[in-house]
Amino acid sequence: WLKYETAYLLLAGISTPLVLSVHSIVSFDFATSVVPGWHTTIFPPYFVAGAIFGGFAMVLFLLIPARELYPNFKDLLTLRHLENMAKIILLTGMMVGFAYTMEFFIAWYSGNPYELDVFVYNRLMPPFIAEAMGLERHAPYWWAYWSMIFCNVVTPQVFWSRKMRTSPIVIWIVSLMVTIGMWFERFVIIVTSLHRAWLPG
Repeated sequence: WLKYETAYLLLAGISTPLVLSVHSIVSFDFATSVVPGWHTTIFPPYFVAGAIFGGFAMVLFLLIPARELYPNFKDLLTLRHLENMAKIILLTGMMVGFAYTMEFFIAWYSGNPYELDVFVYNRLMPPFIAEAMGLERHAPYWWAYWSMIFCNVVTPQVFWSRKMRTSPIVIWIVSLMVTIGMWFERFVIIVTSLHRAWLPG
């Protein structure tokens, strides 16, 4: 057990900077481009928080059925573990939600009309709101953006309740929603930024 715990600690120590460096470098591939919707310095911490968020959700999504399938596994993975993981999902979900909000703020504050256009007219504005406001344009991918917001920001909020944090079925449903939401996040980042040409010419 001593050798196992030493190896476990060493691997965790190696893995932590690896996660930070990999997701920071991947995010800089986006952030250093001039494509509106990508050209933002918030991507490195946003991607790291999203990796922890999505990773914990995926682990819970797989572990909770395994915990039910193998009854002795419940002695190893207790409700206390599940509750603590739910707390991490709540925390990182709020970090990701903050990053989503800051993207809009940065787009507005930059004064770049193309950047703001990507966020408002490619992601945010549903056709019924655009029509009610008398706008000619709406976001064609509003459904993907709002699905992402619902799955990644709204659903983890149930974990403010201890009763929800200690219910394996609720944790499993939220982890499923977060996993779906993280897929939508990648879809929103890639597709809504590239579906229109933003060439200077």
